[in-house]
Amino acid sequence: MQTQLTKIIATVKDDCPIDKVIQLYNAWVDVIRINFTHATPESSQKLLEEINKSNKQGYTHLSILLDTKGPDIRTGIRKEPLQVKKNQIFNIYIDETKITKNSDIFCDYAGILKDVKPGQEIIIDSWLLLVEVKEIKKDHLIVKALNDAEIWSKRHINLPWVKVSLPAMIEKDRTDILFWIKMWISYVAASFIRTWENVREIRNFLDKNWWKHVKIISKIENKEALENLEDIVKKSDWIMVARWDLGIEMPIYELPVYQKKILDMCFQYGKPVIIATELMKSMVNNPFPTRAEVSDVYNSVIMRADAVMLSDETAIGKYPIKAVQYMEKIVGEAEKTTTNKHKDFDIQTTDESEILKKALSRYALMLADEIHAKAVVAFSYSWNLARYLSALKPNIPVISFTEDFETHYSMGINFGVFSKKIRKFSKHMSEDQEIAIEALKEEKMIKKWDQIIIIWVRLYNWIRQPQIRVVPIV
Repeated sequence: MQTQLTKIIATVKDDCPIDKVIQLYNAWVDVIRINFTHATPESSQKLLEEINKSNKQGYTHLSILLDTKGPDIRTGIRKEPLQVKKNQIFNIYIDETKITKNSDIFCDYAGILKDVKPGQEIIIDSWLLLVEVKEIKKDHLIVKALNDAEIWSKRHINLPWVKVSLPAMIEKDRTDILFWIKMWISYVAASFIRTWENVREIRNFLDKNWWKHVKIISKIENKEALENLEDIVKKSDWIMVARWDLGIEMPIYELPVYQKKILDMCFQYGKPVIIATELMKSMVNNPFPTRAEVSDVYNSVIMRADAVMLSDETAIGKYPIKAVQYMEKIVGEAEKTTTNKHKDFDIQTTDESEILKKALSRYALMLADEIHAKAVVAFSYSWNLARYLSALKPNIPVISFTEDFETHYSMGINFGVFSKKIRKFSKHMSEDQEIAIEALKEEKMIKKWDQIIIIWVRLYNWIRQPQIRVVPIV
């Protein structure tokens, strides 16, 4: 069993062979991400079936993350690139049939005409071209280029500090999510989240389709999301610092400031957070990372990120397994120098049972530190007990035993938590305890004279029975 506390997410293409997925898992990957900006249900079905089969056969224990395309804004298709010179005046049309000159471009978001104002700047193709809005007409914008550039088809358009009137999901997202529900997904990474209402829209869609256990990862990647950060964090299950688009929407030197702000807000409310984008970008083509990338991964861990994510490095890179292996080594070194203090957080509930679980979790982790326990064992009837232990940032592995299939695969991103599926809990806690101890011995996680902490909250005759036990291994 993997005992590294910080989780690793690896992106793969939808036609990735299962042998490569198993290699990634053996190199310490916890979660497989598929980006549905480029994938479809038809193109990814075989891979998903193979991952589920591999999980059932015990070759892997991987959670699956769907990354939605989301309501992005793009230019149109071009037969040849647009060559733009600084100070050139040209048009951005919302109706492709109105384009008569090669120097004009199409924008697939009609709301741009009412969302922007004269004098505002528009970013095209990730800062490749910056334009200023000069006039707003009935069916197009007149803009001025602020630099030279060459623009091809379907390039991203970013509207920094503009409140756009886009929905949380496009039709493709709905179709993709309904497909993934059938394939036992664990997480939906929602692209371009801007408000807490966007999160609610996605949650309502999942609830209506009887899939309440799927966890929503809100991707923070625009300035409007930063303005509404606290409300988004409260309503989300997880947060992703999506540094690519976020770094486009603001001056690049401000990105670390906002990354820290997002992390602090997540800690305040006990929400897991993922650091994504270009952590080891050079390994797309090189067999080893740069010194700056090593420091970036290291600093992500000591800043208490729950997970770090690889994108192109494992999806299209030449050295996907090496990239994971380097990341695992860096994470391991960072964890050696990090001691968590189990700071309290706001769980936003008045439910006495949940408050009790959180209090027990914190006490169990502090006790584990005091007696140098090797592991904390939690019996999870839902995901909350293990989630609270994770949010309090354990210094040792938390082994979550559960009989629930959905709970089992919803722990992949949680810091420090490793889930084990058992057939059924017994009527006696002592029997469950023995099952846990034998499993830990089998995994060689404990040995004679070690001590472990066992924690559970069981409902018996409508009375909550919380227990924490210190168990010496004999």
